[in-house]
This record gives sequence, structure tokens and C-alpha cells, in this order.
Amino acid sequence: MICFGASAIKALEVAARDLFFVEPGHPVEPRTFEVLHVANARAYALSYAGGDLTPEAVEALRQEYRQAQADPTPYSAGELLDMLHSLTYNCQSNGGTFALEGDEEQARRRLMQSVAFEVMVEGGPTVPVADFGNIRRVNFDLYEITTRNPREGSRARMYLMDGNKPHPHEGFITDQPWEAFTKLWEMHDDCAAHWLEGYERDLAEQARRLGII
Repeated sequence: MICFGASAIKALEVAARDLFFVEPGHPVEPRTFEVLHVANARAYALSYAGGDLTPEAVEALRQEYRQAQADPTPYSAGELLDMLHSLTYNCQSNGGTFALEGDEEQARRRLMQSVAFEVMVEGGPTVPVADFGNIRRVNFDLYEITTRNPREGSRARMYLMDGNKPHPHEGFITDQPWEAFTKLWEMHDDCAAHWLEGYERDLAEQARRLGII
């Protein structure tokens, strides 16, 4: 993982402001980017500094972000979404601790879906929002969600759960974009939990074969 600097994250905030309102009381608030800066630094500390951030370190990071000047890097909506995916990845420590939870994670999700909406404003290909959640604007009125990752190209497959069946929300279509995003996050959370359960089960089985447990 890498640690994004405050100026790099401030550039993402500037790019977001060019797309939609980033103001208190709106779906995306300025504090969201400050939270991402702290979360990224926290994940880095957990991975390489041998422990979590102190309250004093958290406050120093907040002040650093507030005083930072944005890097002079313009981003399109698609480029901004890609950068936010990278930043999200780097908010997880090497030990698997995700540095965002509760209201902070909900704020990140609102940011991701707001940018994704701008990417697909005129339709086009499926847009990645989460590991197990992608969305496509079918036409001017309809939105469809899927677990098929567009970044995998022709190899993309829907995620299958117990009984080799897709999630109940797979292929869900609606004319309400925020309903689509709500279903998308439900699908992502269910599939992510299912994947993690299988991963941990496989690790335990491997350990048994090796005589570790």
C-alpha cells in the first residue's frame, strides 16, 4: 500500500467540486476528504509503524489536510473514480483492517456513488463502484446493477453464492438511481461477507492439511 499525501487528496476534493456540490448538508461533505486522509494514514501506520494513530496524530492530520494546497492535477469524472478506488484500497492495512467504519464509511460510499453517477450521466459501459457492485445506465431512464466487474473485460463473470446462484439483486433494474445504489451496496456487503467466509474456511482447511492446526 501507499500513503496518499494531503495535497493529492485535496486535488480529489477539487475535482469532485467541479462535478457536484461538496458542502455541509449535501450528500458529499468537505469532511469526507479529511476523513479519507486520516484513514489512509491510519492504515499506513497499522501496516508499517507497528500501531494505531494517537488522538494527537489524528488531530495533526486533520490540521494538515485543512492547510494543504491541492496538487495541480485535473481529473475527469472517470479518472477521479479510479483515484478514489486506489485511495479506498490504501485505506486497508496489510493485516486486513479497514480504517473506515460507521458514518465515515457511509460518507465514502456516498462519494463513490456520486462520482459514479457523473461518469455514467450520458450512459455507456458499466461503471465499477465496489468490489462486488457495478452499475450501468441502460438508457436515459433505467439503471442496472451487477457483480460483473467491467475491468475484467470479456472474462467478467457474476459472483455466485451458495448453490452457485447469483445474489438476488443481480441484474436489478430501476428508474430510481439512488434505489439502484442502495441495492448495489446491499449486494456488495452480502457478497463480500460470503467471499470472506469462504476465504477463511479455505485457510483453515489448508492449515489442517499442513498440520498447523
